[in-house]
Order: sequence, then structure tokens, then C-alpha cells
Amino acid sequence: MASPGCRGTDGRADGGTDAALERRQKCHCAQNRRSGSKQSFGMNGYELDTWGVQELLQKSSSGLAVHLIGAGGCGMSGLGHLLLDLGCRVSGSDLQENTEIAGLRARGAVIHQGHAASHVASANPQLVVRSSAVPEDNPEWRQARESGVALTRRAPVLAALAHRQRPLCVAGMHGKTTTTAWLAYALERLGASPSYAIGWLTPQLTPHARYSHGQVNGQPPWFVLEADESDGTLLEFRPQAAIVLNVDEDHLDYFEDFASVRLEFQQFADQVRGGPLLYCLDDERLAALMKKRRPDALTYGCHPLADYRLEFIYCRPQAGPPGTAPEPMSCFEIWHQRRRLGEFSTRLLGAQNLSNAAAVIGMLHQLGYGAEAIAEAVAGFRGAARRQQCLYRDERWAVYDDYGHHPNEIRLTLQAMRSLSPQRLLVAFQPHRYTRTQKLVEQFATCFKGADRLWLLPIYPASEPPIPGVDSGWLAQAIRAEGQAVEVADDAQSLVHSVRAEMQPGDLVLFIGAGADVTVAAHQMAAQLQAEPGTSEKPAHPGGASDVSPRGRCCGRYR
Repeated sequence: MASPGCRGTDGRADGGTDAALERRQKCHCAQNRRSGSKQSFGMNGYELDTWGVQELLQKSSSGLAVHLIGAGGCGMSGLGHLLLDLGCRVSGSDLQENTEIAGLRARGAVIHQGHAASHVASANPQLVVRSSAVPEDNPEWRQARESGVALTRRAPVLAALAHRQRPLCVAGMHGKTTTTAWLAYALERLGASPSYAIGWLTPQLTPHARYSHGQVNGQPPWFVLEADESDGTLLEFRPQAAIVLNVDEDHLDYFEDFASVRLEFQQFADQVRGGPLLYCLDDERLAALMKKRRPDALTYGCHPLADYRLEFIYCRPQAGPPGTAPEPMSCFEIWHQRRRLGEFSTRLLGAQNLSNAAAVIGMLHQLGYGAEAIAEAVAGFRGAARRQQCLYRDERWAVYDDYGHHPNEIRLTLQAMRSLSPQRLLVAFQPHRYTRTQKLVEQFATCFKGADRLWLLPIYPASEPPIPGVDSGWLAQAIRAEGQAVEVADDAQSLVHSVRAEMQPGDLVLFIGAGADVTVAAHQMAAQLQAEPGTSEKPAHPGGASDVSPRGRCCGRYR
């Protein structure tokens, strides 16, 4: 059932008429971009949009000097690698040291720890870029503005770089990182040498962003990128091709309601021109949106009318290197407009990843690749970090870490973990943002039904101020009201202690959430188990998959 905040003026959960959607849209920055202005002025500095950044890049023949505020984040560090690939002189700062900053420094970037106006003065940049997480009163941003330096955010720079080539965007509320990385990995295996920008670390693509030079078959390479909608910058991108995975109530700290989300994706779909646009037909709200705005778009999924229809066949164990346990492999068919395209396989778990695979396969087929080549290219992908990432396993238990923080993501991840057939599934969750927790509390209260035991950490604020009465204790009460037991831990250390005391042989422990504390706890648990006497860790998935499964579709709805 839709929450009250998702209903339009006519009471429908889809938000009502397009006119009502326009009136209720609060994304003023997106409206400014659509007006065609190249820059906005404030005090002495000026802020560039995508087209202004493009002009600045074109005018700089010897490499632009760019300063990145918040350079250690995955998105900003990826942007740093792209700029270095272009020959730019990169400087920047971040509050904390991390491996991403070390990677930029190893390539010649000058990255400071901490923020200070002097960092901008010493760098003498032509362009200063800030992360969405960096406030406008940051001392380096103020210094650049008062000095008359060009200013912008990450998305316009990423869009400007992508528009120099052939932009291929992956959009949607859930699954962007995995699908973007998978598509970039497959294109690399197919010899296409794509540029790419992935929103999270991916072990098989290091670094997680690259700008490729030259041409492929007489054309610029594809630029595969994760198009983020969380801060209203989705409309910076005008892709030649795109995949839209889903729409949902999320990022409600920015969007007023689902009507605003819907409008953003409608306008994004309108901007895809010149190449294939694929979307998931299994998502009913997305399908309703796309059929109206882009009837020419292609579809994928388990739906019997999908252009690229996924049929789940069976799971089988895949032999690993000598001395290792087998890995479960999902094997499936894709049917393209009533004809069997081919059989494919993946190591990734769960129905959502099968859907992501169908999106990647459909796009690659539309780009002209044959089924056999696609099957070989997609099969080797092992996923992105913190996406169902196994940190530890032995004959007794397994520990997984996952980034999921929306109720639908959590529900699907628990289903994927259940497919490994553990004796029990123990789940530790850290809510992310007070606003998300407050607005989606009814969904959070029921999304953990697949867990045998459940713990909550304090809400990770992500720079949000607290909302009175909204905390993990309040969420725990909502979960208990649905008949599920839950404990609240004070911090990562007490969580690890409580979970470890509960663990029994055969358990799978899942740490899930976008906050920092939950992944710290996951790694602490893995290290503790590794240090315990008598451990015999095996570098493979626990449990193993059944070798026999009846032929059927991946989605129970269409059986």
C-alpha cells in the first residue's frame, strides 16, 4: 500500500496528472538547467552547468587545473581519475584519509587532509568542484567563490566528460552500481575499451572510473556511467543509450514525494536520443511511466511481454580453483521477441541480479554483440564491493556485507541470502538518514520477515539533523508491532559482541546498510572469526546451490 506522501491531488498513488506533477515538483535546480543558462552568478564567483564545463574543457588546451572538495568519496575520487586520464592537473581535499585518496596521489594528484582556504590559493585552480555532501559554507568553496574561480558540482563535470563520447547511462533507484559495473566489465571483455564511472569500488575494474582515448570502429567509445538521481542531478545527462532499472519512494530528503520522483524519470527518458532505451517491465510503476512517455523503448524482465524475457532454468555449483569449494551459478535463458537468444550464467545471487543481468544482456545485444560473445563476457563478473560481499566463510558460518538501505533492497537481499540455504539468517541493519527512516517506517517494519534474528544500529545521519522521536528504538517498536523480535545495539563493538554470542553452526550473518558503522562491524566480525582457533576459511560461497531446479520463470508473479 502506498504511503500517504505518495498520493497526488486526486488521491491516486501515481501522483495524478502531469500538470499536477509539474506544480508539485520542487527540483528548482533542474528547472534552471532546463532553461538553457550556462552559468549562475553569486557573489564574485560563478557556477557552471554541464555546458559551461564543456566550454571550459574545450578552451583549455594544456590540461585544466581542477580542485575537488571531498575528493575521497567514491564519486569524487572517480571524477579525479577521469580528469587525470584527460591530462588535467588535479588537487583536492577531504576530512579523512582513505585508499581512494592514496590512489589519486599515486597518480600525481595533490590531496590535502582537512579543508582550508589556503588549499585553493596554493592550487590556483581554474575550476573547483564540490561533492553534494560538502556544504556551501565550506571554507574552500567560499575562497574559490570570492576569488572569482569557476564553480560546479560533480554531476555537471561527469556529464561534460561523458558527452565528449557516447554516454550510456544506467538509472534507477536500486541496482545502479552493480548494473553499471557489469555493463562496463562486459564491454571491456568484448574489446570495446569503454570509458566508465561507477559509483562504488569494483574489484574487477580498478580504478572504478576511466576515460578511454581513441575510437572504436571509427566512433568514440561508449561512456558507461551510473546516473544518480539522489540530489536532482539526473537531468544533467543526455545519453545516447540508457537502462532504467526501477522507480521507488527514495531520496525523500530531496524529493517531495513519489510524484516528484516520477517526473524526474519522465524527463530523463525524454532526453535519451540516438540509441536504445531499455527499462524493466516487471516494475509496474516504471512501465506505466515509460509506456506513456517512450512507447519506442525496449523492455526486459520476467514479464511475458518483455522484449528481452528472462527464463530461470536451474542453479548448479561451478567448480573453482583446486582446493576451493564450488560456487553457486544461476543459469537462465533470454528470449528476444519470441526467439531464444541464448543461455547465460552468473555468480551473483537473487532475482534482482538476474533482472540486472537481463538488462545488461539486452543492451549488449542492442549494441550489436552476438549471444555467445555476450554469454562469455557477462559470466565472469563477480559484483561490486558491499553488494552481497562475502567477507568470511568456513564450514560453520558465513559473514556477508551489503549496502542495501531501502526496504525493497533489503527484502530482495534477504531472499538472495536465503537461496544459500543457511540454517538461520542473522541480520544486522543500520538505518540511513532520519528522513528515509521516518517516511518509510511502515515498509521497514515488514521488510525483515526473512530474518531469524535481527539487530539495529543507531541511525546513520549522513549530515542530516536529528528528527525528534525518530531513532532506532522507534523503528524497533514498529518492527515488534509486526510480530518480529529485534534488538538495538549501541555501537559496532556491542553489535559484534551480541551477534557473536548468538551465532550457531550453519548460520549466515548479514550486515546491511549504507552507514559506516555497519560495515565496520561486518569487518570486525570477519576478523574476529578468522582469529579464533580452529578456523578453516574457504574462498567460496557457503552452502552451495542445488543442482536440480524445475524450469520456470524468475518471478513468481508470472508463473
